[in-house]
Amino acid sequence: MRLLFPFFLSAACLVFGGLPAGPSTAEAGMSAKDRALVLQLKKQRLTKVQFKDTDLKGIVKWLRVATSKNILIKRAALAKADIDWEDIRWTVTLEKVGVWTFLEEVVAKPHGMALKVKGNILFITSKADSFGKPVTRMYAISHITWQKVDFIGPDINLKPSGFTDDDYEPEVIREDDPLATGDAVADLLKEILVPKLWDENDSWNVRATDRYLVIRAPKAVHNLVPRTLSKIAAMK
Repeated sequence: MRLLFPFFLSAACLVFGGLPAGPSTAEAGMSAKDRALVLQLKKQRLTKVQFKDTDLKGIVKWLRVATSKNILIKRAALAKADIDWEDIRWTVTLEKVGVWTFLEEVVAKPHGMALKVKGNILFITSKADSFGKPVTRMYAISHITWQKVDFIGPDINLKPSGFTDDDYEPEVIREDDPLATGDAVADLLKEILVPKLWDENDSWNVRATDRYLVIRAPKAVHNLVPRTLSKIAAMK
């Protein structure tokens, strides 16, 4: 009796359920003090918000008074991202809405902007800038890129002394392993972690060998890399 042990990676296994629950990707790089301010803004509610054809400067000016928080527009970052924020106008009426929810869901996201907290200041900025400055780190991936093989299991029947097996078949390297190279792992990693921003930021990049990834990205992204690589490795 012979047993065949095929090892394979199903494409269906590469469907991830998104990023880990909890803080957003950008929030993952925040200090405890910054997170505390975000929590305050999420809990703080506005009794009534009413704007008619109001620009961003007008909204920010009103919110500074209503919330007693330091709120600034990061003009240089928005200009770099080609966001014409000065031309945007809001007409909206809301009641009992959270400050962070209003700024994120009504003001920022619909127009390609994002929120960033630093110290005691809330910035309205671009998505790329909200992640912070990129740093370079190296990650081992040889536990992912190892080559899979099909091999014939040993015959479990008893054999006489000196028996020679003429039917020996050598191991066969599988040619359909989608993660046998560092470039394949790098591409999958970028598809999982904030995929659009890799193309939008020249300072973000991933260089690969079959043993290592060298990643240049903000700390918030780096914080999610080990867990993501572990998920990829578990699919092998």
